[in-house]
Amino acid sequence: MKSAGSYISSFIASVLLIFALIGSVGCIAADSFLTQKRLTELTEEKEVSGLVYKELDKFFSEQYAVTGIPANIYMDALDDEYLQEIINEKIRFGFMRLGNSDYISPEFSNEKLDTSITDFYKEYAQSINYEIKNENDPYYAKLKSAKENAHKVILQYCDVYKFSSLDEHGVLRKVSPIYSNLTTMKIMCIGASAILALVLVVCNFKRTKDTLYWIGASALSAGVLGGVPCIYLINTDYFSAFTIKQSQIYTSYTSAMRTFTSSFLTACCILAASAVVLFILYGIFSALSRKSENKTSDVDTEHT
Repeated sequence: MKSAGSYISSFIASVLLIFALIGSVGCIAADSFLTQKRLTELTEEKEVSGLVYKELDKFFSEQYAVTGIPANIYMDALDDEYLQEIINEKIRFGFMRLGNSDYISPEFSNEKLDTSITDFYKEYAQSINYEIKNENDPYYAKLKSAKENAHKVILQYCDVYKFSSLDEHGVLRKVSPIYSNLTTMKIMCIGASAILALVLVVCNFKRTKDTLYWIGASALSAGVLGGVPCIYLINTDYFSAFTIKQSQIYTSYTSAMRTFTSSFLTACCILAASAVVLFILYGIFSALSRKSENKTSDVDTEHT
């Protein structure tokens, strides 16, 4: 018969193991998902560069009433490959900042875009018979401003995870300590889980099979506690309710959150499945133990 001390100790260790397992699963999922490579692949899978192109076309078309510059002057100089390159660089910038680096993104040149804007201004000046007097003529200042604004808008729209804005507001700096120590946190959680499992072994050293029950109960509880919220978020399509105007940002963030949630849910399901295996093993060993005890009892009865 189990002692009260053994039962209470096992219960406490089992409860702590639940949180250690949830922490382990969460850190593993985050450490494998929150990488520059994974987010870059996700933007490529969702063809985000195409969404950026459409949003830029919409923006420049709306600006025509203000600037007088047709959208095709800009859009004919852009393509998905160029935009994806900038998207990738913006993601790289974000992760470098998260790694507490002073990294500064390189400037992106686009001669075709600059030439297109220059040609438009030249043709427009000729059409109104505007005479460019010298290098200090306002014409050159407006031309320079038009080019700079065009490049600035393109960079902003390609920053699909808004890393630049997050950096400017100090968010990345605040999150950096957590991100930088994510691997350490994962090791600590896994280590804590292993230690608590060992504690359960010690608490049940006279009934080793009971260790399978306690660890299985913790794994099942952790899997359910972590998995149920994920199932709710996925089944209710919760992330679709995000009200973000620009489609490339909406798609990038919602797809990232859905993917991470699915990854975490998968890990929780594996945890729950392992619990079922442990319960089955516990049942088998318990049956064998009872069978052995019955044989011993029968032998004792015969001798008596």
